[in-house]
Amino acid sequence: MSHVYVLTNQHQQFLSKSNDWIDGRDSARLFRTEYKDVAINQMFEANTRDVALRIELLECGLDSKKNPQIPADALSDEPLCADDNDTGEAAEESGDPEELPQPDPSEAPPEYNPEVDPEPAPEVEPDSQPEIDPDEYPGDTPEIEPGQPPESIVGQP
Repeated sequence: MSHVYVLTNQHQQFLSKSNDWIDGRDSARLFRTEYKDVAINQMFEANTRDVALRIELLECGLDSKKNPQIPADALSDEPLCADDNDTGEAAEESGDPEELPQPDPSEAPPEYNPEVDPEPAPEVEPDSQPEIDPDEYPGDTPEIEPGQPPESIVGQP
């Protein structure tokens, strides 16, 4: 194994082993594989989590510790200020809990949900008599004998 594939996005971030996007300066934490098809599968999985990302495969050589050697031009100019390890520690040290994103008030559910309390259907009085009374036309219906199917009546001479 002389090279590995790593995944990078349009922000010059690299996919880590824990499926987070990091700056790539710590190459031991990067997702890497020697197989291009495995890297492509991982690229599709990462893209389904965030379809706005433009993910590319980057083929890298290996250093003496078998970690990928990321070219300097592939790294961002400034390291990310919030890696997955730094966010939890920084929040604990400063005493400020991380704020969760609040929903937009326009996206809040309505105060009244008409499906919960549907209006009853209006009552309609049934018609007193059918439109056609079957007793008015006694000769129009052919008589069928119980032992014979209807086809046998048509075929009789």
